[in-house]
Amino acid sequence: MTPLLVSVLGIVAVLGLYLATISGRHAQQPGDFVDAGLALPPWVIIFAGVGVTLASLGLPDHLRLLSTFGLQYNQVAVGLICVALAATITQKRIWLAARLTSLRTLGELLGGYFGSTTLRIYMLFVLFLFSIPFAAMCLSQAGALVSAATANDVPSGLAIWSIAFALFLCSVIGGWRAIAYFVAAQSLLMLALIVFFGAFMGFAIDRLAFAANGIGTTGGVLADKIPGVIQFSAGMGKELPVGGLWTTFAGLTFALSLGGIALSPGFSFLSVTSAPRRGFAFGQVWMIAGLAAGTLMLVGPVLAAEISADGSLSAFATRLAALDPMVAVGFTVLLVASGQIAVAFFAGSGASVCTIELTSRYVIPGMDGRASRFAARVTLALVYGAIAAIASFAPLGATIFSSLTLSLSMQLLPAVLGLCWVRWISRSGVLAGLIVGSLCVVFTESFGLVLFERLFVDLPWGRWPLSVHSAGWGLATNFAACLLVSLFTRAGLERDRRDRLHDAFEESQRARNASQAATTAKWSLTLLWAFFALGPGAILGNSFFSEPVFAGTVVAPGVPSLLIWQVLFWFVGVFIVWWLAYRGRLSVIDGLPRHKIVLVPDVNPLFEPTTTPWIARLLDRVTGR
Repeated sequence: MTPLLVSVLGIVAVLGLYLATISGRHAQQPGDFVDAGLALPPWVIIFAGVGVTLASLGLPDHLRLLSTFGLQYNQVAVGLICVALAATITQKRIWLAARLTSLRTLGELLGGYFGSTTLRIYMLFVLFLFSIPFAAMCLSQAGALVSAATANDVPSGLAIWSIAFALFLCSVIGGWRAIAYFVAAQSLLMLALIVFFGAFMGFAIDRLAFAANGIGTTGGVLADKIPGVIQFSAGMGKELPVGGLWTTFAGLTFALSLGGIALSPGFSFLSVTSAPRRGFAFGQVWMIAGLAAGTLMLVGPVLAAEISADGSLSAFATRLAALDPMVAVGFTVLLVASGQIAVAFFAGSGASVCTIELTSRYVIPGMDGRASRFAARVTLALVYGAIAAIASFAPLGATIFSSLTLSLSMQLLPAVLGLCWVRWISRSGVLAGLIVGSLCVVFTESFGLVLFERLFVDLPWGRWPLSVHSAGWGLATNFAACLLVSLFTRAGLERDRRDRLHDAFEESQRARNASQAATTAKWSLTLLWAFFALGPGAILGNSFFSEPVFAGTVVAPGVPSLLIWQVLFWFVGVFIVWWLAYRGRLSVIDGLPRHKIVLVPDVNPLFEPTTTPWIARLLDRVTGR
């Protein structure tokens, strides 16, 4: 199996080099290396977007957790609808704001819109978490998978550095366009393999474990039921949850954290550098909400039941190798492709955004295209070197730091909503919310708990207290602080800048006229769906179809009632995203903006310092005498 697996991975690497060469020839200006000339074709964002979503979720981790917790964890597949909803609400407006202001990154947009350097620094910190610890964790998993599949013929360290070097070579030759092309191609391969394994398991295996016994969970974990609405436990590390971790509140708040994928600096950069017409809507509705969520929901439990029966991913791959070595290679490639997508995308987007926001703004202002290309290549080398080193020598540290990534990214939601829709959200409100929300995230995740308890005293709670994900704790306090402070500071000095952008939105992309009743129905249905699909109402799915109230008896639908409930609300969720994206015109771009606006003067605070008002008044008094 080792020669076959190495050959297939080699073919994938050659495909990446081919795409990099094509992309390098396609570049018209040296500066296109960094941002692809802001002209990525729509098909790239359609496939790359869904691939990044699945890679950020992590297929190996998803299958392991599904085999451990059963269908209660399958709620996470329904939660992918939240990624599509977050993208639907924000993606088009971010793209329009970038075209109106000639800015290229979400950090530049938020910093310019709110007039805040702090927001830029926060965005760079989130970018760092995605680009190095999160990517290192994914690369470490990919290396471990290759090592296990080859019975250590290819050691984990060799696999890590080989994959990192191949991805670096593709990135440094073709730049951002090559990275996007390669991620899109890998995403198509990953989706095809998921569908293939769903069909293969049904036709090639005589008696599926899922049909015979369900997912074989242990330790009192409920395999086909959600263990309540909420559990009043101190959290992981302090108290074991009864019946499993994934209550409805755990599923809902974890789904909210997945929205951080759509708000991440890399995903936003992919949006800004594309040239779509209907690419946004198609990717959100049919690829993320439709294909990604649907295949994970239907194929995931079947694979998880077999993995649970065999005991591990590697044991399941060994059983597949007994049936057909090529099938086992395909399963390993599927899992490795998830890691490669995450590493290539977050490392590449991190290098490009860092070049734009840090190098060209503060280190070497006024760089031309050639200098930007060279700076991006140096940054790529540093990022890939750091990723490979951490993945090889500190995988546990990467895992601990990466646990903060999605939750901290989701704390940007109030700021992004202010940029896109709510003009009265102020800078002070956003900063207050970010501080409070980020602290709540840190102190409900393993990083903050380990750090605080080693330095000071033990805390009375553990990770995810009350079975509520850290993103839920952070967003609750974030929104409360942001709205409260914004009520008193909404008419601040930066209000004129905020109004200019929102007035330009209305002029360039006028919304379709709709009645107040239709708008109310649209958002009411979205909240109602969230309540029954992911929120407290999802508890009804435990027995709604197996012990229906209207039947007065127990029926045997053939599959667990919870799975039927999840499929039903997946259909409804796809319909809601379609309604918002297409009928509501939230994701359909009718045309390019007709004019440009300037949010703030282009001033470099390091080389062109501005005098603080109170210092200016003091100097005026002294020199005026």
